Amino acid sequence: MLIAYVISPHDDGTHMLGKGTYRPRRSAGFFDWRFGKDGHPHPATCPTCGRKTDPDFVNQDFKAKRRDWDISSTYDGYCVVSKRFRDFCTEQGWPGMSFVRLPADEEFFVLRLSIVLPFDAERRQTRFEKPCPACGKYFDVIGATPAYLRGISEPIIEGFFRTDLEFASGHEQSPLIVVGISTAERLRDQKFHKYAQHPIIK
Repeated sequence: MLIAYVISPHDDGTHMLGKGTYRPRRSAGFFDWRFGKDGHPHPATCPTCGRKTDPDFVNQDFKAKRRDWDISSTYDGYCVVSKRFRDFCTEQGWPGMSFVRLPADEEFFVLRLSIVLPFDAERRQTRFEKPCPACGKYFDVIGATPAYLRGISEPIIEGFFRTDLEFASGHEQSPLIVVGISTAERLRDQKFHKYAQHPIIK
């Protein structure tokens, strides 16, 4: 049975966190090539493992690189959408969606979702590796696709959602974006760029 779809925005080759990041202590068992730019901790990341710790952080100087893309993902897990995408979603009235305008680029927004769906990590056999002693989270969360939802027995028809788990390594971690079946069809009709849709099957 088709339950919903996962939206996977394409990477746009940018980093929202910027260059002011800090290399985690190697003695803690973590390593990330993005850190060590200026030797100071980034205000939005854990100083030990480098995971994002401030969900509200937006780089004041960030500008969208792919001007013809309506939805994209930065390398550090931010979903960036165009004004056209924002306007369409606002017209549909889907709940739990907010759009944070980029301070340096008024044509693009950071998409934030507040309605959370539980991911079935046991069924998917998701791996949680390298627990961080500072923030209490895992540096590596591996195994997101194919996606499985826990406690969802009927198809989701409308709306945007995010999973309770975030996937990938370090500062790259982000939740999956889940949309209802009808919502996915409407997005396809609009021919938004640049993303893929993957079915969630019960």
